[in-house]
Amino acid sequence: MPVKWNEIKKKYWPPRKDQLLILVLFGLLLAVIAIPVDREEPVAEEEEEIQQEAAEDGYEARMEQKLQTLLSQVEGVGKVEVMLTFEGSGEKQVEKDQTVTEDSAQEETVYEENGSSGRVPYVASETNPRVEGVLVIAEGGDSSKVKQEIIEAAQALFGIEAHKIKIMKMEGSK
Repeated sequence: MPVKWNEIKKKYWPPRKDQLLILVLFGLLLAVIAIPVDREEPVAEEEEEIQQEAAEDGYEARMEQKLQTLLSQVEGVGKVEVMLTFEGSGEKQVEKDQTVTEDSAQEETVYEENGSSGRVPYVASETNPRVEGVLVIAEGGDSSKVKQEIIEAAQALFGIEAHKIKIMKMEGSK
């Protein structure tokens, strides 16, 4: 028995309120699915490494600048340039929650929410890289007294041996 269009039309047209509501919701669902979403991806490991290197470079540059400023104020040193070498890249301790049950113990990394970068591990403590060597080029670098003062200052500040500190006379200085 064939179904005729007129019979279907009479039965379902005009649509009831619940049918109309379903049609409207279905249309909204299709519209939401079709709208492109700008997804913010979590910080990738490469980006974290780049950020860490930039932070380390900042630390290294600050340390060089501080030493340069201090040494230039010492009598007889004069104008000075400083280069530091570092061992390693420092270390970050990530906070972990520990859940202990009768059968096992589990550790989970604690994350903090950052507005733009999403979830990042919570850093409980951070150590800076250790100074391994010091190069100082100074106007007064030819004086044995100035050299000794610079070596003692570097040893006191960075806890390194004297053979890892090199002092040189700056070119063009009298």
